[in-house]
Amino acid sequence: MLGLNFKGSWRQYQKQVLDRFQDYQADGHVHLVAAPGSGKTTIGIELIARFGNPALILVPTVTIREQWVDRIQTAFLEDGQRLSDLVSQNLKEMKALTIVTYQAFHSAMNQLQSQEDGEAEDFVGFDLLASLRTQKVATLCLDECHHLRNEWWKSLEAFRKQYEPLQVISLTATPPYDSEPELWERYIRMCGEIDQEITVPELVKEDTLCPHQDFVYMCSPTAEEAERLKQFEETKWDYIHHLIVDPDFQTFVAGSKVLKGDISSDLLLEDPKYLSAMLIYMHSQGLTIPPSLQNLLGTQKLPALTSYWLETLLQSILYQTPEWYEDPDGYRKKLEADLKARGLVEKRQVYLVKSKASDQLLTQSLGKLSAIADIFLTEYESLGQELRQLVLADYIRKDFATYLGDDQTTISQLGVLPYFENIRRKAQEQEIPVSLAVLSGSVVILPTDVTAELKELLPQVPLSFSSIGHLDQKDYVQVGFPSSAKGIVAAVTELFQRGRIQVLVGTKSLLGEGWDAPCVNSLILGSFVGSFMLSNQMRGRAIRIWPGHPEKTSNIWHLVAVQAQALITLPGEEPRPESNQDLQTLSRRMEHFLGLAYNQESIETGLDRLDFPKPPFKKKQISEYNERVKSLSKDRAGLRQKWQDALVVADQFEIVTEVATQKQKIPVMLLLDALKWVRMSLLLLAVDLLVLLFRLRLIGVWWLTTACLLFLVFASWRYLRYKSPYKRLQSLGEQIRKVLLDSGHLTDDQSRVQVEEDKENYMVFAYLKGGSMRDKELFAQTVGEFFAPVDNQRYLLKAEKVRQGQSPYYVVPSLFDKRKEEAQKFLDFLTPTIGHYHLVYTRTETGRKTLLEARIKALSNKNDRTLTKKKVKSQLE
Repeated sequence: MLGLNFKGSWRQYQKQVLDRFQDYQADGHVHLVAAPGSGKTTIGIELIARFGNPALILVPTVTIREQWVDRIQTAFLEDGQRLSDLVSQNLKEMKALTIVTYQAFHSAMNQLQSQEDGEAEDFVGFDLLASLRTQKVATLCLDECHHLRNEWWKSLEAFRKQYEPLQVISLTATPPYDSEPELWERYIRMCGEIDQEITVPELVKEDTLCPHQDFVYMCSPTAEEAERLKQFEETKWDYIHHLIVDPDFQTFVAGSKVLKGDISSDLLLEDPKYLSAMLIYMHSQGLTIPPSLQNLLGTQKLPALTSYWLETLLQSILYQTPEWYEDPDGYRKKLEADLKARGLVEKRQVYLVKSKASDQLLTQSLGKLSAIADIFLTEYESLGQELRQLVLADYIRKDFATYLGDDQTTISQLGVLPYFENIRRKAQEQEIPVSLAVLSGSVVILPTDVTAELKELLPQVPLSFSSIGHLDQKDYVQVGFPSSAKGIVAAVTELFQRGRIQVLVGTKSLLGEGWDAPCVNSLILGSFVGSFMLSNQMRGRAIRIWPGHPEKTSNIWHLVAVQAQALITLPGEEPRPESNQDLQTLSRRMEHFLGLAYNQESIETGLDRLDFPKPPFKKKQISEYNERVKSLSKDRAGLRQKWQDALVVADQFEIVTEVATQKQKIPVMLLLDALKWVRMSLLLLAVDLLVLLFRLRLIGVWWLTTACLLFLVFASWRYLRYKSPYKRLQSLGEQIRKVLLDSGHLTDDQSRVQVEEDKENYMVFAYLKGGSMRDKELFAQTVGEFFAPVDNQRYLLKAEKVRQGQSPYYVVPSLFDKRKEEAQKFLDFLTPTIGHYHLVYTRTETGRKTLLEARIKALSNKNDRTLTKKKVKSQLE
């Protein structure tokens, strides 16, 4: 026994996990998925205690390592038990519980020198396996096991092969449900099948997380940035318009070896978009195209030249297929230099459709400064002295310290100190009595009137207080402390909890994960770098309950910079909606966050739940949206009520993954088939009426009349049933569920397919009810890929005869495209619902022609799209 005894009381969902421990651990693995704030660490420690063996606990960061140690001490050790007797944070001095980072473990496995957050360790010549055996370690706990670096994976896999069988506990907030099957299998081999998932809505319902809402503040670039963006676009397109008609460029393209027949058809069709781009450009300029090449593409009509096709052509010329072009005069080098000089090439990639320079400018737009100040003001107006706002940034920007307190200095960076100064100026301008502070690993700034309390909290630490920048020392001071000092973060956090600090600005690396301050009721994500994993961790800082404050709700603010103008395009090309990197990052982030929809009582993922406007954006639209979200953010009582209303759906609910397609994309074969039956029944009824009319007594006609009427009723019922696209999608979804089950991709044969409509967007949603989250993800992925536009898939389904309303092509999803037998099986299962299609393997010359034809058709259907999102559903629905 390890001598660990939990001193608290278990919440209902935690008790469920522990009650099923014996069942879960039968395969040697316990794999728990739980949102930040659910008490994963506490459950993990209890599971280790129940296994009862010495354990190695691996965590992603030093901060989280220290959080584990603190949790063991505060929640599991009795008075008189010494932490140092039980717990070690050093692989060279193992104890019954050894807690280290994945990086330290990797260094030890490979006998390297380790350097992490100022901690250095030399593992050269260290035998990790022997040390673990000496300590008799039999339990391995993997915390935040979802996003490990590749080298960490390799070290873990090597360790598992070389070491004795272990009991494995895996804890994560975001399993890689949407990963490739190979990656998923690798993950499951390490962690075991998922035993239980604890979701955010469950935790809100259990009062473990507080009611919360995401808000997006749309930032416009500053006037100077907008001018730079405009100049960049104009310069770019002036050059592009010149290039298209440049005789030297036309001569270079027209001199291609492709046009002389020197490149084999196989090579041309290996990635046919480059051939397509060349021919589309030549066609746009009236240059002669050999008929054999157009026939090779399998199309009689070429689409118009767009920025996408021109970008593809330039990419082909410079980097992908330069051997297709003769270049005796060094024209290619000049072309590359011209594009680079205008910022149109980055790391051997041509950017016309998107722009790296514009993306970077928008991502780091100084318009976010005024947004943060406006959000602060909005939240202060709503909460006053109850405000506990956390602002997270990527960098400290120490060089800006000199300008703190100088109201005349222009703020020209994003970061901790610029954000602090920006909010300080807004508070000063509005005469708001608010206490601000900075907390980072190396810079701590506090209101002068809390320094006495800080000393009381840290009696053993020699603290010093000095002025910083132009800030009046009566108002703010910088805190000095030895680099080895412990407890600074905890002490400042305590002042924040007490309300002596109301706005805390810090770095995501220090406060973004592992740090705990339940009082946070407003979070501004001022970070523009980082993965979903980190943003999920940061969001978790704000949504925890605050003991003693049952009324707590929390607002999470996301910043996105957008341009209020349509982007320039080629003549005849439709204006392109904006899709900058900042917007894409926000969209990806929202795909994973389950939260309240603005316009209905539902809990789902995706940007649409926030009623986010569609690009292209207009200034008035941006302003109106920001005013709306500011107004919504102040209605905290309404927010709590909306959560209660949304969670009343049933005592039991589940998370489903919905996939949507447009009504016109759904196969019509069942409808056409039903229509044929109606026609046949009407024809038979007409014959029967003729018999009655001419009183032909050759046969008794009563039974024929009855049969015809019954046949008509059945045929009409079938027609009315399949006239609905929802019923047709349900039939298709059921066949996809069956083929997934038959192929071993689904684990639960009791799941069922459900369908619903989105009348506003003319789309139909399908989802799998029941089954594991992985089952639901695979079903949504397979349906989504089946309806996806043709791109470069291995197998297509081609209609043998295209009838009215029928789609000529569908895609064989990636789960079935590895072998012809699997693709054929997929088609066989779907034939009853889609009709007569045949398989096309696109890696042959004939198949590539079909692929090109299908892709060109797909390009003409610009509105074809699928949409995937998660949503909370009652188990009664």
